[in-house]
Amino acid sequence: MNTSRKNEEEVLDHNMKIDVNTSSDWTWHSPLSEPFRITGLPWLEQDGVYRRLPLEPSHPIRSEVDRLANYTTGVQIRFQTDSPKLYVRVVLADRATMYQMPATGQCGVDCYFGTTGNQLYVNTTRFDQSKEEYESVLYESLPREMRDITLNLPLYQGVKEVWIGLDPSSSVAAFPGFVSSKKVLIYGTSITHGACASRPGMAYSNILSRKFPIEMVNLGFSGNAQGEPELAQLISQIEEPALLVLDYEANTPSTERLKESLPEFIRIYRSRHPEVPILVITQIRLPMEAFDESKLRLREERKQLQLATVERLQQEGDANLHFFDGAELLGSDYQECTTDGVHPSDLGYSRIAETLSPIIDKLIFEQR
Repeated sequence: MNTSRKNEEEVLDHNMKIDVNTSSDWTWHSPLSEPFRITGLPWLEQDGVYRRLPLEPSHPIRSEVDRLANYTTGVQIRFQTDSPKLYVRVVLADRATMYQMPATGQCGVDCYFGTTGNQLYVNTTRFDQSKEEYESVLYESLPREMRDITLNLPLYQGVKEVWIGLDPSSSVAAFPGFVSSKKVLIYGTSITHGACASRPGMAYSNILSRKFPIEMVNLGFSGNAQGEPELAQLISQIEEPALLVLDYEANTPSTERLKESLPEFIRIYRSRHPEVPILVITQIRLPMEAFDESKLRLREERKQLQLATVERLQQEGDANLHFFDGAELLGSDYQECTTDGVHPSDLGYSRIAETLSPIIDKLIFEQR
């Protein structure tokens, strides 16, 4: 779409206009400082940057994983404020570039009001997707009252800086916190990562964060979740895990590689966390499976491999290892749940979160 056509649409519909900061009447806050709390970054206190893996990992990681670790999928900023308006300034590592994913999902920030279990969507940033830095109003002119705020950061882009603009006379307080300091860790593919959600809050880890009063850590590495032992070592270093979800089947180069990597990944993780529940999930159903029998055979082969691995380890005494067939994640009309034939749409992510919710509830909360 050329610039003149874009401007024409903004004239026709004022709701499509990009925000322009015409007021200097703001107090700017860094969410890296108290009382703001950032979740989804296990190494934030150590490294002080928006990155999902350590800057200097104890075990070598591939360059692709290293780059993807800078993408802020699943990262949230939480706080309370009585400010009648909220503005954000975001400095990205790069501009929006994806053909199959809206810029609002790749590079945007969205906002929710309310406590866990009662959160309501408010707005998403508007910005020029050709630029690497933007400012945007998330709300303004609201009644002055204390609100719980959650900001979801971009899914498929690195973030260098974030600043939060509030009314100068407003107060800011800390997020009340979770029911415990434990975390749900979700390791997986681009589907875990969030492609192709229309905005950050619709990635399934973020949807789950609105259902459960516990921190979610998104360890999706698009196209590069191959179950390497080095990743198992790094993930095992994350303190106080409540649950580890393994959903990386679709990125493994071969069935043989999956056969080798899955038991080794579990073994490494178990060496540090012998009792933490682990949930192994197979791949979602893809629309082409209705027409291509070879894809169905591959699905069944890999499903049986993973199920057999889980059952064998259960028989050897691992009572906290669990299996779920990913073919059930999207429902019977799974063909309607993707954007590009592979990656879920918002509908698909809603289905995944709804299906996983009772399983997570049982593994974490019903056992307490």
